[in-house]
Amino acid sequence: MEKKAIAYTTDIILGNTGMVIDRASERKRIEEYAKENGITIVAWFEEEVYEENPTARPKLNAALACTEPHELVLVERVWAISRKWKEIQGVIKLFETKNARVESTTTLWDCVSMMARNHYRTTGRVACAVEDDNHVPESINLVETYGRATRKERTLVLAAEGQKASVRKPAHLAFQKIS
Repeated sequence: MEKKAIAYTTDIILGNTGMVIDRASERKRIEEYAKENGITIVAWFEEEVYEENPTARPKLNAALACTEPHELVLVERVWAISRKWKEIQGVIKLFETKNARVESTTTLWDCVSMMARNHYRTTGRVACAVEDDNHVPESINLVETYGRATRKERTLVLAAEGQKASVRKPAHLAFQKIS
């Protein structure tokens, strides 16, 4: 199923250096990402003047008010929203009220980029079930670590909104029971 997204770009000023990541290069990366991942961009929002406060930006507010059906908001990097986690988190939560997920098309390893990725890992917890030898499901919380599963003969069944998928080699997963 093809996903639908809106896209947001703004000139990103890199700290006190005065260097700028321009909207055209952001747009190119977003378009490439969308093509590679089967995402249709239904609307573009391009901020012409950089404003430090994200909620004071007309095009970001227009993106928040967008009525085109979409489940994703593509940004080239979360810095298009802000370099401050509290502001990014606030904008992410606003999009979540519209059932849209903010997704960065570039993976960066700075603190705010990692926090944005982890936001969905902690708030969108994956419900799982492990079947024992008698095929009785046991609810668990999937914990992303590099530990090992306690029993290799168990089958891990991930259930995300009614869909099931089996993982044959859960050796790189650790489990924590949901009580």
